[in-house]
Amino acid sequence: MATAPLPDRPDRPDAAAPTRDRLVRTALRLFAERGYGGVSNREIVEACGCTKGAIYWYFESKEDLFRAVLSETLAEFQMRLADGIGGATTWQEKLGGLFRLFVEVLEAEDDPHRDLLMLMLQRTPRGPGQADLGPATQQRLVHWISEILGGDDASAQTRELVALIHAAGLGVLVQSAAGADTARPVLSGLFRLIGGGVLELPPPAR
Repeated sequence: MATAPLPDRPDRPDAAAPTRDRLVRTALRLFAERGYGGVSNREIVEACGCTKGAIYWYFESKEDLFRAVLSETLAEFQMRLADGIGGATTWQEKLGGLFRLFVEVLEAEDDPHRDLLMLMLQRTPRGPGQADLGPATQQRLVHWISEILGGDDASAQTRELVALIHAAGLGVLVQSAAGADTARPVLSGLFRLIGGGVLELPPPAR
């Protein structure tokens, strides 16, 4: 699947930022599709619509770009998850906010955070960046979500539920990557089974 170049953003006062933004976003999509070792610097700049030296203007290497893609996109996703929880105070409210956001992300094929989740599924051993950083980023996200749901003093039952949610979420991701439309029914069913009640979701996008 071809990756369309992302447009510059004239609202950004920093003239250098749009090109860097496009590089990071385009690299994220390509890495998510093919893994770290399946994408070359040339392919990234061509898909991005940049010159050949653009990567080395902003990044020391392909692995440096990969690290930036993971760390920056993860930070954005964590902010989005925190906003999705909003003023929730109970465990069920927090979990409902997270589930709703995951459904939203998985149902939008052009969502960068969907690409982040898909990238963290990659297990191809080619390249030092993919071998180490993808799984490490996934663990950081899981630990962060665990802290949101239960805190450091979470009960054993809460930790078991977080592990269950994570395992089910990986299954939904794998199916989504294969083109299946399972996020809505599976996450709604899981939410109900673990005592969250009915998961209120917006209608599917047409």
